[in-house]
Order: sequence, then C-alpha cells, then structure tokens
Amino acid sequence: MPQTTYAAAGTAKLVFAPRLVRLSVVGLLLVLAVLLFASVRQESQVFDEPLHLLGGFEYWKRGDFGRNPEHPPLAKMVATIPLLGMGLKEPAPVPVPYFKAQDAINGAQLLYGGGANADAILIRGRMAMALFSVMLGLLVFLAGREMFGELAGLIALGLYVFEPVLLANGALVTTDVPLACMFFAAVYCFYRYSRRPTGARLALCAVFTGLALAAKHSGVLVLGVLILLAVVDVVMAPGRERRLYAVRLAGALVVIGLVSYAVLWAMYGFRFAARPGQMQMAPLLADYAAGMPSHLQQGVILFFARHHLLPQAYLYGWVDILLIPGVRPAFVLGRHFAHGQWFFFPAVFLIKSTLAMLLLLVLAPFAATREKMREFLFLSIPAVFFFAVAIGSKVNLGVRHLMPVYPFCFVIAGATAAWLAERGRALRIAVAALLVFDVASSLRAFPDFLAYSNEIAGGPRQTYRLVVDSDGDWGQGLKWEKTYLDAHPAQDCWIAYPQPWVDPGYYGIHCKPLLASMGHVVGVSVAPFPRTISGTVLLSASQVEGHIWGPGTLNPYEQFRVREPDDMIGNVILVYRGTFDVPLLVAANDETQAAGLLRQQRGAEALVFAQQAVEEAPESAEAHQVLSVALRATGRSAEADQEHAKARELARANHPEYQQSLLK
Repeated sequence: MPQTTYAAAGTAKLVFAPRLVRLSVVGLLLVLAVLLFASVRQESQVFDEPLHLLGGFEYWKRGDFGRNPEHPPLAKMVATIPLLGMGLKEPAPVPVPYFKAQDAINGAQLLYGGGANADAILIRGRMAMALFSVMLGLLVFLAGREMFGELAGLIALGLYVFEPVLLANGALVTTDVPLACMFFAAVYCFYRYSRRPTGARLALCAVFTGLALAAKHSGVLVLGVLILLAVVDVVMAPGRERRLYAVRLAGALVVIGLVSYAVLWAMYGFRFAARPGQMQMAPLLADYAAGMPSHLQQGVILFFARHHLLPQAYLYGWVDILLIPGVRPAFVLGRHFAHGQWFFFPAVFLIKSTLAMLLLLVLAPFAATREKMREFLFLSIPAVFFFAVAIGSKVNLGVRHLMPVYPFCFVIAGATAAWLAERGRALRIAVAALLVFDVASSLRAFPDFLAYSNEIAGGPRQTYRLVVDSDGDWGQGLKWEKTYLDAHPAQDCWIAYPQPWVDPGYYGIHCKPLLASMGHVVGVSVAPFPRTISGTVLLSASQVEGHIWGPGTLNPYEQFRVREPDDMIGNVILVYRGTFDVPLLVAANDETQAAGLLRQQRGAEALVFAQQAVEEAPESAEAHQVLSVALRATGRSAEADQEHAKARELARANHPEYQQSLLK
C-alpha cells in the first residue's frame, strides 16, 4: 500500500514501496502486450503492412533498399527478423514501370502467394513491432518517474497502456510507433544529459537520434527539437553559467548530428545506390522528383543526390512524402476536401484521443509549478513543435502520424493527475474515477481500436462518419466479415474491399467483388457485374463515405452513404440488404478496364469498355475523358476532341477541385 507523507501545506505526497512499483510496471506492460496480441490476431492486414514486410524481407535477403523506399529501413528490418526462418519465397519481379505498383503487387504475393500463411507472417511481424510499444511504455514510465515522481510515472504508463491510438497501431507493421519510441528516447536522453552530462548519456542520445532518422522520414524533426530545447535550456540557465553551458550543449549537438548521420547511412549499408548491382529504380529519381510542386524542394533533393550526401532510397522517400499534399484528398469531420487542410490533425487528435487524457492536458498548465517548469518545457516543446509541423505539412493521412506527440502528452497528463491526487482525498477520488473511465472508454472499442473515437465524437460506431482510412477502416476487417457471413449466410453477397491486390477468398469470403476506389486509382478492375445487384452488400466504410472517390455523384456509393446500414461489422464494414441500381459503379469499372487496355495498347478493346462507361454514366467527366483517349488511340481524332471538350465541360460543372486533371 502507498504511504502518505506531507510535503507542504495542502499537499500529500504518496510514496510507494519499490517492489510494488516494479510489479505495477511489469503488470501494466503485460496488459499492453496481451491487448496488442489479442486485438491484432483478429485483424486481417492493413493497407501498408504488405509493403513494409516486403521491404524488410528484401533488405535482409538482397540488400535491395529500392523496395518500399517511402520509409527508412529500421522498423521494417525489425519486423521481418522472425520471417527469415519461415522459408518464404521471394516474389518474382513484375513488368510494371513504377516501383510503388511493383511493391504493392509483390507485397501481396509475399503474404498470399505460393501457399504462404498470411496469418503466421503477420502475427510474427506484428509481435516484433510490439517490442517498440513495450519499450516506449517503459520509457514513458521512467521519464514520468524521473521528472515528477513515481505516481506520475505510473499514471502516465497507465494512460499509455489504454490509449486506443497506441493500441490500434502498436503492433501493426508500420513505422509510426517505432518513430515515436526513438523520438521520445532521444529527447529523454537529451534531458538526462543536460541534467548530468556524461559520455554514456550523450552516446545514447546520439544513437537514438540516428534511429529516429532511420525509423521514418519525419524523424528528422528530432534534430530541430533538440536544437530548440538546447536554446531554451541555455536561456533558462543562470547568467554567469550561460556561456559555458551554451558551448557544451553546442558541442553535444554537433556530436549528436554526426553520429546520427552515420547511423542513418549504416542502416542503408553505407551504400548510396538504392538497389544492388546494376538494378535501377523506375522511374529514375530526377523523373520522379519532376512532379514535385516546389522547385526549391526538388533542387535540394537532386543536389543531395548528385553529391551522394544521403542514400538514394532515403531521397526517394522524401520525394514521395512531398508529393502527397498535392495529390491526396482529405476527409475529416464528415467533409471532403480535395487537398490537405490545416485543421485535420487538431480535429483527429480531439476525435481519436481519450477524454481523460485531453482533460488532463487542459489542466496541465495549473500543474506547471515553477520548480518543474523545465520538465514541462522538455515535454511540451517537442510535442508542440511536431504538431505544428504536421499541421503545416497538410499530409492528412491519419492520427498515427502524430504518434511522436503522444508519449510527451502521457507524461504531462500523468504529472497533472499526480499533482491533483496529492491535493486532497476528493481530488484523489476524482482522478481515480477519471482513470477508470479512461480504461472503460478504451476497452469498449476492443478489438478494433483503429475505429475508436471518444464519447463526444460519438464513439466507435460513429467514427466512419467523421474520419476514415487509417483512422478507422484500413482494410483490417476481413476476418470479421467471414465470421459475420458464417452467422448470417447469404445466397447472393457482394463485397467492396479497399485493397485491390488482396483476394477476400483467402479468408473464405466468396462474395462477388465490387470496384473499390484504390482499384480504380491504380487501374485494377474487377469482374464485370450487372447494373442492378441484389442480396447482401458488404461495403468498406471508406467506400461509403467516398474517401478518394470524392463527394456527391463522384462517389458511386453515394446512395449507400445517405442510407442507414442494416448492420455493421467491427465498426468499419457496413452491411446493406436489398436491390440496388449501381450504374455509376459499373461505369467506373468499365473506365478502369478501358484504361488498363489502353496501357497495353489495345485501343479497339478499350473503346468498347469506354463506350459502355459513357452509356452507363453520361454525366461522368471521367467516362468521357477515357472515351476520348480510346478514340484517339484508334485514330478517330475529331471525335476524341469532342469527347475531351465534353469531359472538361462536365468536370467544370461537378466539383472541379476534384477533377483538375480533366481540366487541362
């Protein structure tokens, strides 16, 4: 039991036996591991996982860093260590002149091809990734205890263990939690070094900084954070010691920069070329960078490439990131936006975080007493800095991209809760009640923590109305759909699954496929289906809300969006029963088929599908544009010009911000 000592008037310092503290930490970390395992074992792959698994596998097997270069190697290499003894077959190269398409196809082949056991591959990779979550949890406790005391550390760890954003992403084969772990570790080590400078503490900080760079491209922000913290710390230092302290911290930052630069190169095997031997990336870096909206950014990247200042694969990743704001739409608060919005990240942070943590963060300024101001700055500056950069980037891809912010928030919230608990019995009871509410709020989303939203946002069943993609429906629901169909047999069923290279039949789902938005974007059509479909229709929430498709009649699933589903699976799969006319969907599938045939220079066949698309959807600008291209490919230029003009006219009249490519 904790003992109470009185530190000052009106405060009661709670002191815990060391054994009890250790048992509590171990117990909470075990709860974390169990929750992570119990949830992800019920989930099918999410969108990014095959890409990361393929990348890590190829890094180990061939040193081919040109596979999935969008992210640095660290997380992917850790995730695939348990796969190396499984005898997996390396996917055969595909004749597609675009590295992202090659990786997507080969990633699916690695998981599902050649008799591979996708579940076994995923669970091994996911449990390896869970190690980052456990390590980060331990760091959150250690930082909270060192900065604010044992109670603060324990509460911070408790908030961390039951945070749905962490539970949703903590064992997935992605780069978000590994980055958060290394980012927080680097800042915490810098705090410890600034308190008591030793060579070991500096070395740890430098290595963790380098690993943050090697975890994800946004890890580079840790360098800016450390510089900013150093400046603030120097300003707060006593006047007569300030100059010497500034020189010491400047020297430390130089060491950290040099070591982290070396660590990053080491992760790429100290090799500039992305691919081994004479293998080349497709497209070449200069051609890929040509699409960047900023000539300055393009020039910087090509300068680094010419002088071999950074690994080529790492530079490909930067181009990929900097292209996103100009090509990816956003969906937030139930509204569509053709491009990223500044308020996306504040909104998803408020929607996806628990109310308990948000309330404690609001109360944090009252707990920032003068004697602990330095600690609060070391926690708040990194969080605010990363958050601000995320807002400015407009890379609106999900709350997971704010993951490095969360560990700092947990420690601040834990310190606030401890400060309140030490100010009287009534506040201790209130804090305890708040923490119980936090646990209950989180566990109500089990096992689909990805679809969590807090009570003010409407809870997990309403999440898809506000946010989609990796904030809810990320393709994880195939196992739940199978269970549902077993319990609710349907003679005729249809399915729209968001990942075009994954066959739901692998999980025993034999519904007829409907075209999904990503299949339309990348040119993967499905088998022809009739204009009228009947039976049970299973639709991914992202399809219903029109993410990527666009708003209104740009979304071929619009009729489903305005209708209440008959049932819901895992808060992300919407079930509809009845008879539905889907001409826009048929047209979109015909457009996709025509576009694929045109890429194969089969113009006459493409023309047939393009004409069918226009017949089904005469008001579709995209259908007329595909028909225009098909006509031109078959030598009918005058008719092609007419169709192109019609496409532009229709595009201008129907959400032109989503159809800019048709207005050129």
